[in-house]
Amino acid sequence: QPFLVPNLLSEGMTPVVTFLASAGSMGDAAAGAARAHGESPAGCQVLGDMFGFIVQGVLFGIVMCTMLTKWWFENPRRQFTTFALDSSKQVVGAGAIHVMNMLCAITFAKHATHGSDECAWYWVNIMIDTTFGVVVCYGLLKLTELLFGYDSGHYGKSGGTGIDWESSPDYKKWAWQICVWCVITGIMKLVVVLMMLAAPEFWVKVSVAATHWIVDHQTRLIFVMVVTPTVMNIFQFCVQDSFLKYQKLATATEGKAEV
Repeated sequence: QPFLVPNLLSEGMTPVVTFLASAGSMGDAAAGAARAHGESPAGCQVLGDMFGFIVQGVLFGIVMCTMLTKWWFENPRRQFTTFALDSSKQVVGAGAIHVMNMLCAITFAKHATHGSDECAWYWVNIMIDTTFGVVVCYGLLKLTELLFGYDSGHYGKSGGTGIDWESSPDYKKWAWQICVWCVITGIMKLVVVLMMLAAPEFWVKVSVAATHWIVDHQTRLIFVMVVTPTVMNIFQFCVQDSFLKYQKLATATEGKAEV
């Protein structure tokens, strides 16, 4: 289902572009001022103290509540067991991506020479993952379905066995699909890293403009690791759930209702 935002595209782009341009100038000025006084602008760390661990715990709780809320309002609603198996892919995948994003943020921040910090790099990582990365994951998932002959979200025997697979799922198929999804997310992350390595200066400017307007390091950490992931993960999880779940299940349910 396309997401249409005509008002934003036709009327709202000018102030957004103006804001980004001014924010970029302010970010460069702040980084320059810090260097002039002998200070390092790389002060925000995604991992390093108890506050960082607490922030990540809050993020995990928000993610779980988001997934449960989506399941509660979906129509037709999957059985909770099926929903849990489908959602476990996203939980495992999101956990793996979260760790990879922190490692990338720490690594890029250590080698950056343009005034960025770990929070800035983490912000860029998650923004790309939850937009362009979703498209990459969708394409790779459909490719694996064609190559291996399976349907994502279907955990039963192939063909008409007469067994209600939702009530009695095959956990081996579920585990195999989780492994496939982890490989998909890993490939997606590799593509994102290559994109960032291809134009590091551009991504540094974007990351600094988007995060360095927040002076306080803990406030910036909350913005980067709670506010941004909450908003973007809601979008990501809803979209990914639409193609990770069994597509023919809703059609079959509607057919039974008509009969």
